[in-house]
Amino acid sequence: MFAIESMRRSLISVSLFIAVTLLSWLLRETLTLENFMTVYILVVLIFAINSGTKVAIAVAFISFLCVNFFLVRPYYTFLVADPREIVDLAVFLVIAVLAGRLAAREREQTYIARQRAYEQEILYRLTRTFNQLTTNDEVFKALTQTLQTDFAARQAYILPYATDTISPDQTVHYLLLQVGEKIYATLCAAFNDKLSPQQERLIHTCTSQAAMALHRIELTERVRQSRQFEEADRLKTAILHAVSHDLRTPITIIRTSANNLRNLGEGMPATDRQELATTIETEAAHLDKLVGNLLDMSRLQAGAFQINNDLNSLEEVAGDAAARVWQLTKHERIKIIFPDDMPLVRFDYGLILQALSNLLDNALRYEPPDRLIEIRGGVRNKQAQIRVVNHGKAISAEERQHIMEPFYRGREGHIGLGLPIAKGIVEAHHGYLEIEDTPNGGVTFVIGLPIGEDENELENSRSG
Repeated sequence: MFAIESMRRSLISVSLFIAVTLLSWLLRETLTLENFMTVYILVVLIFAINSGTKVAIAVAFISFLCVNFFLVRPYYTFLVADPREIVDLAVFLVIAVLAGRLAAREREQTYIARQRAYEQEILYRLTRTFNQLTTNDEVFKALTQTLQTDFAARQAYILPYATDTISPDQTVHYLLLQVGEKIYATLCAAFNDKLSPQQERLIHTCTSQAAMALHRIELTERVRQSRQFEEADRLKTAILHAVSHDLRTPITIIRTSANNLRNLGEGMPATDRQELATTIETEAAHLDKLVGNLLDMSRLQAGAFQINNDLNSLEEVAGDAAARVWQLTKHERIKIIFPDDMPLVRFDYGLILQALSNLLDNALRYEPPDRLIEIRGGVRNKQAQIRVVNHGKAISAEERQHIMEPFYRGREGHIGLGLPIAKGIVEAHHGYLEIEDTPNGGVTFVIGLPIGEDENELENSRSG
């Protein structure tokens, strides 16, 4: 295609030169020598713009010969009758060569400017794409697509992942994606034609940009890991500061009670010994729960919770949580209210049970003895909800802003971990945990879990 276009342009140029020469020959008795020289200089400029320096210089010499042969007396010879016309011809030749050279140089500069603009456009587009990528595979894909689209690469891939067999007639380039001494990968690019030096430089630049993108992704990952380590260290420090008193208190009570049993046990009444044993058991259980909450909070902060999403019944979770409360208190403190058409929801049964149990533990501390905590189920805005309704004291607006923050000390002066853990578990299920005021006093905790398409289908089949 390129050869046909070049041949067509050459035929047009030769035809133009012949036409100008023929027309000048017909008008040689009418126009002056200066007129013909001006026309031929214009022809030289046209050839220079279209074909370059060498062709322009050749046309300038041919024009000089045509003017001398056809338009200067005596005609059809290279002799010059008037010596003054020799000067005109010499000046014409110099001017034609210089004009052709300048025009060709301007053409070359225009081509270079266009080529640089095209290269800048490719690099800008590629760099903008690289800046938006976050994985190595995405960078490899963007680089190979650019080589295939903008450089007409027959093949482009990252070793050792070859796509097709390279034929012997293809030009193959192997490029390292390297920053400093770090080599990230090796690029193999095969072309049907040999690349120009400008194209080779541009491909090397594109490869360097890809290597820089890989280096940026590596540094970003290092920063993320460093932040995780810093966050873990910060969490460790916060835990140590926050729980130093809460851990020491039950340990001190346990040690004191055990020491009294050991030293005074024989001389103490049976009721006092029983009371000390109960105190040790209670404080040990409290200590075990506190340590468990700390471990759960650490897992939440580290993102180490494994979510096993299965279709489960929220009403069954509420029943198990109420059974735990019965085992601890030996009193009926929970009232469960669920609609008959409550849908099944995908969640991790054990984790949601833990979250609901933490909410009930918090509610029990403030529920009046003559009232029952209500666990209500329902559906609102495509969310399955569990509402834990407490009838105790309301929470102030200021405390409500901090009550779900880790290590916040509540009304009793102890650190609060149950609510933050519950909130983290629910949010890990893409749900939410909110606080509302209970009518006539109290606090209502609302757990919302998303209902998927399969849960909707089950709900529709039940209602049908």
